[in-house]
Amino acid sequence: MKKILLAIFIGTATVAVTSSCTKEYYDTVVPSITMVYERTASQWEVDDLDTDYVDLNVPELTDYYVNQGIVNVAISFDDEETYFAVPTTLDGVSYSYDYTTGSVRIYAQDPILEDGVPVPIPQHLFIKISLTEADFVQ
Repeated sequence: MKKILLAIFIGTATVAVTSSCTKEYYDTVVPSITMVYERTASQWEVDDLDTDYVDLNVPELTDYYVNQGIVNVAISFDDEETYFAVPTTLDGVSYSYDYTTGSVRIYAQDPILEDGVPVPIPQHLFIKISLTEADFVQ
């Protein structure tokens, strides 16, 4: 009798444990928006420190993204077949960026910041800016 009760107990416990375990999957979607800008060499300017730059008007870049979100920039020199994440150094030119509400500035400069070294500005450039929402934790 004990063997039958033990078998029933083990069988019931097994069914209870295996049937109560369910996997739940949650799709977490992080909303992002992406804008692509096209620029030519004539649109670049030079600042007081002799650094070449181009400004982009990005109205989607709100205070939210500046204070809490994520801003990513990538550049393409081959009509958007490949992109390089910025900051990067390509062909002896260091590319970086900074941003503020409504604006992104892309810099092209000598990677070692040596005085008098000319920086070849790209003749044709695509710039991809992606803005991603994020949860800010303090």
